[in-house]
Amino acid sequence: MNVNSPNKDPLEELLQSWRVNISPPPGFERNVWQRIDRTRPAPAQSIGEIIRNWITNALPRPSLAATYVAALMVIGVGVGWSQAQQDSARLKGELGQRYVQVLDPYLSAP
Repeated sequence: MNVNSPNKDPLEELLQSWRVNISPPPGFERNVWQRIDRTRPAPAQSIGEIIRNWITNALPRPSLAATYVAALMVIGVGVGWSQAQQDSARLKGELGQRYVQVLDPYLSAP
């Protein structure tokens, strides 16, 4: 509406004169930014962070954590021992063939 018009609206005049003299409460701006930060999506996590968070949340009791660690260690030792047995058997077979070839180089390998 034009300010210089002869038909002034009294409500417009009242709104023009209205002023707010209240200061915001302490920490208002900080709280606003915290709420804005909470609405932002969380950044993508790496596999290591996901596992670390799962362990932190799933294993809050030390006895349960110790049980999981012990079970994982037994599994790891078992897999390592099995792999070592396979490698040892393969190496014994290769060394046996080499020994036979050293004794008789013209003997064909089986």
